[in-house]
Amino acid sequence: MKYLDSSKPLACLAPMDGFTDIAYRQIVRKLNPEVILFSEFTSTSGIQYSEKVKSRLDFHQVELPYVIQLFGNNPESFQRIVQELDGKGASGFDINMGCPAKKIIRSESGAYLMSQPDLACRIVESCVKATSSPVSVKTRLGFNQADELIPFVKKLESAGVGMVTIHGRTYKQAFRGEADFQPIYELKKEVSIPVICNGDIKNSDDGLSRLENLDGYMIGRAAVGNPWCFWSEEKRKAVTLKEKIEIMILHFKRLRSLKPEPLALIEFRKHISGYISGFQNAKAFRSVLMECKSEHELTHCALSLV
Repeated sequence: MKYLDSSKPLACLAPMDGFTDIAYRQIVRKLNPEVILFSEFTSTSGIQYSEKVKSRLDFHQVELPYVIQLFGNNPESFQRIVQELDGKGASGFDINMGCPAKKIIRSESGAYLMSQPDLACRIVESCVKATSSPVSVKTRLGFNQADELIPFVKKLESAGVGMVTIHGRTYKQAFRGEADFQPIYELKKEVSIPVICNGDIKNSDDGLSRLENLDGYMIGRAAVGNPWCFWSEEKRKAVTLKEKIEIMILHFKRLRSLKPEPLALIEFRKHISGYISGFQNAKAFRSVLMECKSEHELTHCALSLV
């Protein structure tokens, strides 16, 4: 697929539950034509039993390249779901093997799969059988320690995985401490598939500075309410508050078109700080915008800032 064949470093928007929905992906795409977009982190069991969960994976052609990210622990479920979704036109499928959340670990999914490499490989093999599109994995340095990374990824590569994204912390670290990229550089020397780095990357300049021998970078938390994070520093500094507010309003309107007004207002709050960060009186602006009770009020308050 084209998104893996690029000669340029790959820039990716991380799959984030509750953040990388269709509304925000389209905003990121509007400003970044080449960024690889990932779906929200979505449960294979949830897809089987809930149309609402399944609808999280809906997308528009404008979002391509767009990759569906799934989590679970049953190879047969993965195969069935990937087969079903394969004809919808997504660019690829990504398997989450890195989420450290307790409820995900208890369900024997996410980062738990690093401790079960045979099961992890069976899941990859089941997905590869179900699609001709690339199958990738997002994981961590290891379950307990980073020396687990190379043997684990080499097994995944043998199982047919076409790309890996590595978060620079182990499962035990969760999100504590600084991300360590040195084991990721060492991994790249041992495998032939694209390797993407992830963890604490603030923007495109930061991501590119960390590449060394890697194939690309992925931005997660720093992208929330900040679709300009994939721009160069020079371009980012030139963005005015007015331009940011206009994009923020467009983002909210797209979200509002998909969800009831009260729910859209609540869900949008997590993006507000990112949109107005770095401007004078941002803290006061944030407080006002967070209290808005309608689309009209949010739009009016936002425009009043400029």
